[in-house]
Amino acid sequence: MRVRAALTDGTDLKTYRRGHPKMPMPTRFGHEFSGDIVAMGESVSKSAGNSVNDANKNFAVGDAIMSVHTAPCGTCFWCKNNQQELCETIMSTMILGAYADHIIIPHRILTQNTYKKPENLSYTEAAFLEPLSCVVHSITYLCHPEEPKGRLEGRTIAIIGNGAFAILHAQLLKHYGANPIIIGRNEQRNAIANSLNIPTINSREENPLDAVLARTENRGADAVIECTGNAEVWQEAPQLARRGGTVSFFGGLPSSTQVAFQASLIHYDEIRLIGPFHLTPKSVRIAYELLRDRKIDVASLISGTFPLDDIADVFECLDRGEGLKYAIEP
Repeated sequence: MRVRAALTDGTDLKTYRRGHPKMPMPTRFGHEFSGDIVAMGESVSKSAGNSVNDANKNFAVGDAIMSVHTAPCGTCFWCKNNQQELCETIMSTMILGAYADHIIIPHRILTQNTYKKPENLSYTEAAFLEPLSCVVHSITYLCHPEEPKGRLEGRTIAIIGNGAFAILHAQLLKHYGANPIIIGRNEQRNAIANSLNIPTINSREENPLDAVLARTENRGADAVIECTGNAEVWQEAPQLARRGGTVSFFGGLPSSTQVAFQASLIHYDEIRLIGPFHLTPKSVRIAYELLRDRKIDVASLISGTFPLDDIADVFECLDRGEGLKYAIEP
């Protein structure tokens, strides 16, 4: 695939800063992408259209496509138990390196998690397929069982952090009828959320717990989604939830990190702690449909567009906390 757009991501930034246990060194960066098919292997051209009952998957050279960087094997214990996000080879077979002119998409990803780009989407918007798929899975897991809409209607959801993933969560929660509130310190990012009609709490100016209690008749949020990947924030998050509420730890921590929680909140208040990970083919399909039907505004999350030669400068901007998400156009 000729890469037409590749997005920056919080995982890329963390890996740039300190490495990542799931990414081999030296790391190839970039895993949110879209582009054009420029060549196809024989086995793909013969079987891609037959592997799934979906006319959208009959690919040809010249097609504009949107994809994610993993797909489950379908045969391991976790795949057979409907936990495809935990497939035992999903991380070892992921593709990285979209900050490049071209990237090879294996057959397994093409047939399960790749779609033709609708004409009404820009390549940059189409590259949001992977992060939005993670958010779809996160909210599905939050509701458990699967259909989220009925369980979210009217619920107050506190989202800690105001990065791109936090704002994507808030938009999708609003789409499902919930009442999200973003808690963050970065005024520029809060302003982006406000422009999308998402209320925010500036944690530099307000105590988050007091602010959430004031908005929930002193009960606390029905659910809390942690999107900072900060151990101290993980430990504080359950305090924002009401009795019987749920805390979802979306932002990952280094694998050796240990955190502690107030036992009474977990036991006597029955606060449920969950940790959604990655995505599934179903969440990719839902994310594709949301983007195709323009239910989520992703263009507003792009802080700038740069050529591939400027990628180091873009990461320096992100490291300084400047901007939200950038598009790289090789």
